[in-house]
Amino acid sequence: MNEVKKITEKTAEVLYYVRDNGGRVSIPELANALGREPRSINANVTDLTKKKFAEREKVEEEGSDKPVTYVVLTDLGKTWVPTEE
Repeated sequence: MNEVKKITEKTAEVLYYVRDNGGRVSIPELANALGREPRSINANVTDLTKKKFAEREKVEEEGSDKPVTYVVLTDLGKTWVPTEE
């Protein structure tokens, strides 16, 4: 399984933020920290899940109408290093 996985700069920004902040971060926190819209973050998270770098975790929080989505890195996401090409 020597497949090289490439991700965009914006997706890498999400990956690095989650990795540097404990491996589990909510979408709203990501959007706030990176100064982007949640839907933009969600597009990057979709890319990360397709590449098996992360998973989404929905958590029901008291007082909230809908669950909060967290981005949780997989073992692959925690150890991935970009390659130069």
